[in-house]
Amino acid sequence: MQKLVFLGIGSNNSDILDAVQEINALKPTYEVLGYVTRNGTPVNKGGLKHLGDFDTVRALPEDVQITGFSFGPGSYQTWPGTVAELSLPRERFATIIHPHAFVSRQSTVGPGSVILAGTTVGAFVTIGDHVIILQNVGLSHDDVIEDYSCLAVGVSFSGSVRVGRNCFLGTNSTIIGARIGEGSMVGAGTLILRDVPAGEVWVGNPGRFLRRV
Repeated sequence: MQKLVFLGIGSNNSDILDAVQEINALKPTYEVLGYVTRNGTPVNKGGLKHLGDFDTVRALPEDVQITGFSFGPGSYQTWPGTVAELSLPRERFATIIHPHAFVSRQSTVGPGSVILAGTTVGAFVTIGDHVIILQNVGLSHDDVIEDYSCLAVGVSFSGSVRVGRNCFLGTNSTIIGARIGEGSMVGAGTLILRDVPAGEVWVGNPGRFLRRV
């Protein structure tokens, strides 16, 4: 089985652990060794073994893969730096797809990305590295999601949407044929009908500019 270590535990990582357990219930695939925390302090959640701090990750054997996300609406911009800090090859990061998600055979998902239960990924969708797609997201044909972006629960895209690098799309937001610029945030429940420039926060129905990130 593929050995696996989590970056952190709790929050979205609890959902990722659930996905791993569901995968294993169908076919034993992953051996979860435990989790690490940035400062080396254990967290009493999830029932996993605490292995140490981020230095522990760098010292792991090359056959051990890494998964996990430790960010939210207020901290999503930090994730590229966290991954860079680990200085690991792309292939060391596991791609986790919940067995109750559907991903078209014509679509691609990069290393380190996670797709949770109830999500549908249509044809010719491109999902980059270290993207987390939470539950019940709908992606249509020819969508593109660049590296380090997060799609929260219930996000819905029409076809040919493009999300730039390191964006955050809030719960139940809807994007219709638009581009979301690098580093931008779309608030929960927002309807986006036109392009969002890089580094901006948009909210409302229809979506409008709120502030710079």
